[in-house]
Amino acid sequence: MTIKKVLFFLVFLSSLPMMSQELGKVTGKVSLSGNAPAENVSVVLRGTKYTAVTNEKGQYEIKNVKPASYTISIHSVGIHPIEDQIIVNAKQTTTKNFMLAESQEDLDEVVITKNKYKQDKPSLSLRLQTPVLEIPQNIQIVNGQTLKDQQITSMSDGVIRNVSGAVRSEHWGDLYTNIKMRGSQVQAFRNGFNVVSSFWGPLTEDMSFVDHIEFVKGPAGFMLSSGDPSGLYNVVTKNQPELLKVKLL
Repeated sequence: MTIKKVLFFLVFLSSLPMMSQELGKVTGKVSLSGNAPAENVSVVLRGTKYTAVTNEKGQYEIKNVKPASYTISIHSVGIHPIEDQIIVNAKQTTTKNFMLAESQEDLDEVVITKNKYKQDKPSLSLRLQTPVLEIPQNIQIVNGQTLKDQQITSMSDGVIRNVSGAVRSEHWGDLYTNIKMRGSQVQAFRNGFNVVSSFWGPLTEDMSFVDHIEFVKGPAGFMLSSGDPSGLYNVVTKNQPELLKVKLL
């Protein structure tokens, strides 16, 4: 290290106490009506980095403030915001107390809408009457709204793109439905009945008759007596009134 650098650091370090002595401080108390302390209220010197939050006694303190004229601002939920002018002098403490008025203004309304692609309960053909969230099994449902909005016509690529961990393994286009999960072919069910007749799997479904499709991952002996380790999928068809409506349209 050169002599010039050593001298520079010595001068810089010696100037730090002098710089701190030229700074001021802002303190005060924020109270609500009835002289109750206002806790967790933000106190800001507007347009600067100087901020503070009141403690449980409503007190705040902003240290190392450069001497100048500032606009001090008070903001919090449920109170009317308030501002005032203060002057901070070098090596002095500026005290500014505030009495806040509570605001009765309502917060903006938050509207929560239900996800139209989420189906909370499986079909009765799975022999269950419990919401999916409470079932100790990984079940994923592709509902009718998803089939409609995505214009799905294929049980293969069209459907399984919505199911994590599901892949197609047949090479006959959409003639057969051979779906694998967890390393092997899953069992295919329609309305709770096993429809697998060969290794290639069942013929692909006519999606105009399908209401929704339930994918059960892992053994499901307690549902449909299917102990296949990979799982199963269950195609639930539309009921007769819905089919009649489709034909009439």
